[in-house]
Parts: sequence; C-alpha cells; structure tokens
Amino acid sequence: MQLLSAAYFLNGFEPSQHIQRDALQEVLISYLIIFELGNKANVSDVAKHRLMKLNWKTQSSQSWSTLVEFEEDALNTFNYLQHDTMNPFVPVVYNFQVASQVVRNMARAYEQWQNANAAKWLLGSKDWT
Repeated sequence: MQLLSAAYFLNGFEPSQHIQRDALQEVLISYLIIFELGNKANVSDVAKHRLMKLNWKTQSSQSWSTLVEFEEDALNTFNYLQHDTMNPFVPVVYNFQVASQVVRNMARAYEQWQNANAAKWLLGSKDWT
C-alpha cells in the first residue's frame, strides 16, 4: 500500500490518522492519479500535486467528474456493505486499514471502469505533471 501512503502524504495526512469522508475522498482521488501516472508520478511534491489536481478540476471538468464519480461509487459501495457495523450516532471516520480495503475494491473495478471511460480519461492526452 505504498501508493496509498503516498496519497495520504500528498494530502497532508499520516497513515496513522483517522480521517473524515471528505479527506478520504481526496486521498482516494490522489491514489487514482498516482496509479494512472505510474513512474511519472511525483509523490514527494505536495504543492505540485495540489496544483495538478486544481488544474485538472478547473480545466477538464468532465474528466474530473468521471474520476470523482468512480471514487465516490467505490466509497459508497464500501459504506453500504459496512452499514450494519457502523454506529449512526457518531461521525464516521476512516483509518488506513479501511482506506486500504476501499483501494483494493477500486482496483478490482478499475480495469472495467478504465476501459469504459478511456475516451474521457485526460491524463493520456494532457501532461498534468
């Protein structure tokens, strides 16, 4: 889970932290970006990563929306499958182990999603690094 640890770092978190849903969503989006960039991914420059995400979000809203939709679907599916173990009276926070489970589920679905959305995926047509 080296890429997930890097995604935590790039969003200002440590893997030992419990994070809220919106923070986990940012981490998962970063994970997908790092995964897609492969060897071109810079996992040490936080400012550059944040700027890249902002540029992508503002310049390619359709592609960004597709990525966010994939990430949200994965997290919502995980939460649905865990709903009977969650306490509805306390805020939901996620630890690294849970994030790892979501990432494993995303990896299973990623190939199918990527093939279906290849035309929308802009990382191949623009240099966001």
